[in-house]
Amino acid sequence: MATPRTRDAILSAYFGSMAASIWKLLPSIDVEASRQNYTFMDMDVFNDLIRQNPERAQAIYWREMTLRIHLACCASLLRHADWLDTLLLAIEHENFFGTLAACRGLLESAADTFYSLGAVPKTLAPNLALIRARIKEKPTDTIFLSKELEDALIHFSHGRKLRRNEAAEPVHAAKQMREYLDSLKRGGVSDVHDYYSELCSIAHPSAETVMLWFEAEKDGDQVVWRRSSDKHSARIDRFLLGWRETNELVVTAGFMPALMSLRILHKLDFLPKIPSLRLLPLEKMPAWKELERHLRR
Repeated sequence: MATPRTRDAILSAYFGSMAASIWKLLPSIDVEASRQNYTFMDMDVFNDLIRQNPERAQAIYWREMTLRIHLACCASLLRHADWLDTLLLAIEHENFFGTLAACRGLLESAADTFYSLGAVPKTLAPNLALIRARIKEKPTDTIFLSKELEDALIHFSHGRKLRRNEAAEPVHAAKQMREYLDSLKRGGVSDVHDYYSELCSIAHPSAETVMLWFEAEKDGDQVVWRRSSDKHSARIDRFLLGWRETNELVVTAGFMPALMSLRILHKLDFLPKIPSLRLLPLEKMPAWKELERHLRR
């Protein structure tokens, strides 16, 4: 296959038509979402408010929770967009090492997003009516919180390798990459570990990064090693076509939690609308149809 030249064609050929559709929308999503600032109440002040005015405290809790979701979704999309841009540049410059390094970066970014944000749309949609009621401070005699959602969002925004003796909540500690990849595997990317292993074999110095430059040929009782005539463009094409189905699944798992969550957040008046999101054909996806059923109730 001849290497496609336009960015739309590259993404469609190697990552599927949905990847190309998402790519075209990312700049406008960034512009439309960038107007939102994020303000959070001091925890000591919030804890005092819980005792004094539970309805007001719950309103602030859910307003801030939806702000955290919005922040996480936008950060996820921005990070993915930069990795996609890096990947496209590497392909355009026929840089095999750069292509696989960028694929690895995109995969790790997608795995991290899916681990922390994968369940967010499924949490938001069926509870949105209750969340809106709490934000409007409607009288209630029940407390409605979500520690699981809190922890997922905090892990996404604050997860890192903790320094020795650093005082931090356990949720701040980054997991091993295998755990993030395991979440993708549970989400349907069945060969994600094999894919990651192949990416690492080139991203790290290894036998593969030496052997690809040479071809061995037997000549009598000797073996002659000559520089390979294989072009990087051909290597890139073979690699990406070989993993096309996997990359389609990675794009879906990495982008959809944020895109679907932002669409759901359109229902809240205090967050900016992102009209370009409606250009994405989510309605064709069974997962979105299920979320819409909850939203229509």
